[in-house]
Amino acid sequence: MRRNITILFALLSMTLAFGQGKYGRYLSSKKLAMVYKRVKDADKEDFYQQYYWLVKAEQLKTYPHLKDIKPKILYEFVKKVNPQNPTKKLDARGKELRETAELSLNQYFKNKNLDNNSVLMYNLETYVDPSKGQYYTKVDAERIKELVPKELFAFNSNNRNTGEDKTYYLWIDKKKDDFNIVDIIPDEKENKAFYARLKQYLPSYKFSKYVPSVKKGTKTDKTDKEYYYIMPFEQNTDNIEYKTKDFKTFELSQYRKAGDEWKGVEKPRK
Repeated sequence: MRRNITILFALLSMTLAFGQGKYGRYLSSKKLAMVYKRVKDADKEDFYQQYYWLVKAEQLKTYPHLKDIKPKILYEFVKKVNPQNPTKKLDARGKELRETAELSLNQYFKNKNLDNNSVLMYNLETYVDPSKGQYYTKVDAERIKELVPKELFAFNSNNRNTGEDKTYYLWIDKKKDDFNIVDIIPDEKENKAFYARLKQYLPSYKFSKYVPSVKKGTKTDKTDKEYYYIMPFEQNTDNIEYKTKDFKTFELSQYRKAGDEWKGVEKPRK
């Protein structure tokens, strides 16, 4: 089993993830709904959890700018944003809400009333996360930005419970047919040399919280074409451009002090 997908949030490989849970083998919400009558009470949690993930991923897939992302990748992304919330972690109030939601869900599934049903989705969301924690994070598909065509996407999310905004970056490694949820800002512990050089040129530089621009290196240059060049959002202050091949190790490529021209960074001495 492949375990070579490394991501910031310790997301497991797709092969492994699709084997999780009793109903993990179902990759279509319609096919999963067809087995409802055979679902035992003890398996309802896995059943509704899997149905939720599939429906949310299928909703994202309907947007034209996401049509080139494989369904499995969108499915895994939904699982990352909305991890499972097992019954054993719920308090008494949470369990009560889940039981109430299940009574409604049972009726919809028994009657096969599943298409475009907002009430069903409300109860499904209440069932999978009655504590209003992770599942109250909404990913707005219309605000998803394609930073590099078919390779790098920025997913903006909003937690409706806390009001917190967060951006996830989804990188599709086409060479390995893998995907990663990555961090655009270099990790300070893993990139000490990067931060040392940044401090050398712009001692007071602060990274912008807004989505940066990203471009690929020159296709005709073998030493450059595998790089992604990242430029933080322009805020009329000092700015930088840096590059990476894997979104783990970063190199500073050029910088600009407010009001000055861009200047290339000297190659580090050996």
